[in-house]
Amino acid sequence: MNKTSKIYRILVGSILFLMVTITPLCAQEKPLQIEQLNNHLYLFTTYHDYAGIQVSANALYLLTDKGAILFDTPWDSTQYQPLLDSIQKRHALPVIGVYATHWHEDRAGGFAYYNAIGIPTYATPLTNKLLRENGKATATHLIREGETYHIGGQKFVFDFFGPGHSLDNVVVWFPEYKILNGGCFIKSSDAQNLGFTGDGKVEEWKPSLVRLLAHYPEINLVIPGHDDWKPSGKHLDNTFKLLEEN
Repeated sequence: MNKTSKIYRILVGSILFLMVTITPLCAQEKPLQIEQLNNHLYLFTTYHDYAGIQVSANALYLLTDKGAILFDTPWDSTQYQPLLDSIQKRHALPVIGVYATHWHEDRAGGFAYYNAIGIPTYATPLTNKLLRENGKATATHLIREGETYHIGGQKFVFDFFGPGHSLDNVVVWFPEYKILNGGCFIKSSDAQNLGFTGDGKVEEWKPSLVRLLAHYPEINLVIPGHDDWKPSGKHLDNTFKLLEEN
C-alpha cells in the first residue's frame, strides 16, 4: 500500500468516526420536543445547561375547547415563542393560560415573557411570594389548590402535599386520565440523586409523598420533572429510594 492510499484510508476512517460520534449528539440537541400522551395531553421537553450538562425538563400542555393550557414554561428561554408557534401550527389553537408548579426557572421562568404578550399566568400564593422575593416575574392570577378546574371540557386539579424539592412544589392531577404531572416533586426512574435541594426541605419530602399516594392511590401515569419520563412505573419508587438514601 502506497503512502497516498494510507493517507486516504486514515482520512476516511476519521470522517466515519466523526459521523458516528457527532451525529447522535446533534440528534439529541433538539431544543424542543413534543410527544402525545393522549388526544388532549401532550408532553414537551426543553433543555438547559446545568453544571456543564444539558439537562431535560418535562412539562405538559392540555388541549381544551377554548385553547391550549401550559403546565410550566420551557426551561430554554429561546423556546418560549416556538412552543406557542408549534401548538398553533399543530392544533390551530392559541395558548390561553400558563400555570407553574413551583417558582424555579424550569417552571415559572417564562412568566415575564408570557405576561408581556398578554397570556394569563397562574401560580399559588406561595409560589408568587417566592418569585417576588427572588426578583422574578410573578403570575397575574392565583391558583386555587385542591379545586377542580373545568376549562373547555377538560378538568385538572392542583394539590400541595407539603415541601420537598422546593417549599411550594405542587402537582397537577388530571382525573379523567388518572395522569399525575409531578413536576420536580417526582424524580425520574433513572435519576441518580435528588438534584438541587437548596430551596426545599428534604426531611419533609417523604411524608409529603406519602400524603400524595394516600390521596391518589390509582395513578395510570406519572410525569417526572426531569430526565426520562417514559411510563416505567418506577418514578415514584425511585423517588422513595433516593429519599431513603439521602
